[in-house]
Amino acid sequence: MRREMMKRILSLVIVFVMILGLFTYTYANDVEYVNVKVDGKVERVKKINVLVNGEPIKSDVPPVLYNERTLVPVRFVANYLNADIKWNGEDKEVYIKTALDEILLTIDSSDVIINGEKRKISYNVPAKIINDRTMVPLRFVSEALGFKVGWDQSTWTGTLKYEVEEITDIEVVENEDYLPKIIVSSTGKVGHKEIYLEDPYRLVIDIPTSKIDKDLLDGKAEFEIDVDEYPIEEIRAGQFKENPAITRVVIDLERFVGYNIKDVKDNKLEISFTNRVVEFKKDEIDNREAIIIKNTNLPEYNIMRLSNPDRIVLDFMDSILESDKSSIDIETDFIKGIRTSQFSPDSFYNENDKIVRAVLDVKEFDKRPNFSIETDDEDIIVYVDNEDFKNISYEKEDVIGSFEIDLKKRTNYEVQYNDKSNIMSIKVRSSKIDVDNGMILIDDNLVDNIVIEKSGGYKNIDILFKNNISYDVDSRSRDDEIEIEVVSKSNKYNDKLIVIDPGHGGSDPGAISPTEHIYEKKLNLKVAKYLKSELERLGFKTLMTRDSDEFVGLYDRSDIANNNNADAFISIHFNAHDNPEIKGLQTLYCPAYYNEEKLGDNYPFAETVHNNLLETLGLFDRDIKRRPKLVVTRETKMVAALVELGFLTNPEDEKIITTDEYYKKAAKALANATVEYFK
Repeated sequence: MRREMMKRILSLVIVFVMILGLFTYTYANDVEYVNVKVDGKVERVKKINVLVNGEPIKSDVPPVLYNERTLVPVRFVANYLNADIKWNGEDKEVYIKTALDEILLTIDSSDVIINGEKRKISYNVPAKIINDRTMVPLRFVSEALGFKVGWDQSTWTGTLKYEVEEITDIEVVENEDYLPKIIVSSTGKVGHKEIYLEDPYRLVIDIPTSKIDKDLLDGKAEFEIDVDEYPIEEIRAGQFKENPAITRVVIDLERFVGYNIKDVKDNKLEISFTNRVVEFKKDEIDNREAIIIKNTNLPEYNIMRLSNPDRIVLDFMDSILESDKSSIDIETDFIKGIRTSQFSPDSFYNENDKIVRAVLDVKEFDKRPNFSIETDDEDIIVYVDNEDFKNISYEKEDVIGSFEIDLKKRTNYEVQYNDKSNIMSIKVRSSKIDVDNGMILIDDNLVDNIVIEKSGGYKNIDILFKNNISYDVDSRSRDDEIEIEVVSKSNKYNDKLIVIDPGHGGSDPGAISPTEHIYEKKLNLKVAKYLKSELERLGFKTLMTRDSDEFVGLYDRSDIANNNNADAFISIHFNAHDNPEIKGLQTLYCPAYYNEEKLGDNYPFAETVHNNLLETLGLFDRDIKRRPKLVVTRETKMVAALVELGFLTNPEDEKIITTDEYYKKAAKALANATVEYFK
């Protein structure tokens, strides 16, 4: 009985082993094939599994076995091997860069360049284009980047392993002579990739193949240090990714500052924020003489233009002068020499600022040259010549200055004016404007200079005026250009008094539009108020015969002007007629010979007013008419004109003249006419 039982058990064991062997054989040989297009032909190849530190990779294009070697999509290298990938389609080159290594592969070529050294690809399997995707040899690329590569034949699986280092400490090292440094310690050598971000300023450092020490986290999700030591505000660190393992360190900064990250002994990364000014040299760029200032990092800088003698001062912030030379023998057509120093901060700076000052001594000319500054990586390039600045223009006519700044596309911008310093500041995002840094010397009776500087993610355009100004922004708040008109508040029109007379008012409505039933008296007052604002901006003194809906007699209006010794009188009206087809602009005046008290010929003033209205408003021209019976133009001693700004009874005119835009344009035309007359 027992013997029979043993036979049955033995039979079951044999069957179990055979079944197990069958399943193992089936798994090992259950290989998935895919059809791919290689070199213009369709080939059937094996699909391969890939594990990174034991975890299967995710990819929309599978790794395949080609010529007995595993090829993987280049995107896998970026996602799992912490590499940056660039593709040169013209030369069919793949550029792979990690924190520590650089590899250049060429499609279908056995030649490869690793860290600048040319080699042959091991295993003789070049990169290929498969199904229009770039595929690279798994073993060669992975081993070149320091990964351990294995192969499991039984499951057709490639394995990649890497040593995960621990980030054991992050500390701030302070030094009274330099800006603070940050030291990141690890259990072994690590690389890094960094990116600088703005709004707010922060330096983000990713350390691949690393995990942050649990003791450093102290039970928290994120490591934090509140530094508050310029330029560092705070340091944060945490585990950004688990597979592949990446530690992320974020350094919050007060403002833009150059930085340098380097490996130091004992498996440490050192992050410092001090730029070194290395060299000054002369070169020619696009047929312009240039002074090139070489730096280890691009520093923030301030610029000044001083006179007697003429010189350009550049202060490089957070910088150290590498050379001990105080004078540099460089001469151009406009520069006679350069002086440098490690500048001791004055009252404009913080006493702990590290500043390199460079002074460019300018040769003497009847007209002082402009200067502009541009950057190229860490280099600062200075041009001193008579070249105009692109995308920014300034024109001046009489007391009015006009600025136009072209932008790359429609964008928002800020305009502010400080009446204590007489500086107008225009702020635009750097990505939306193409204007070089530098200084434009204007030096007329309105503008001293224009300074263009980059600060953070913005371009700041500062216009220094010689006197207090009023200004008007003519462009929209979001536009592809900035248009600004300015007038000095101290000008030749300050002693000119203009009386503005809004016709009708109170119980006298004037004309009434038949469609919208709008009263003329309201329109007259609107235009008058806009005109008052425009004239005062231009420096004129103004007086209104009425500033509300009230009745004022005709002789009272002329008396207001005469009693205040006004220099000009403008009466504002809109017209009406029984014939709705009659339309257009008309200007009325009284010849001087109708009133012996008239101080001069009134026609030139009326003509100037009428021509400006026609040019600006574009309505039908009903000409300039003599109207000696009009009290307000006859009884006023000074030059006077009465304007009819369109017919409320004409449907075509009515649509145009009953808008706020029209009132503003009419006021602008009347103000421009006044300026033109009193030139």
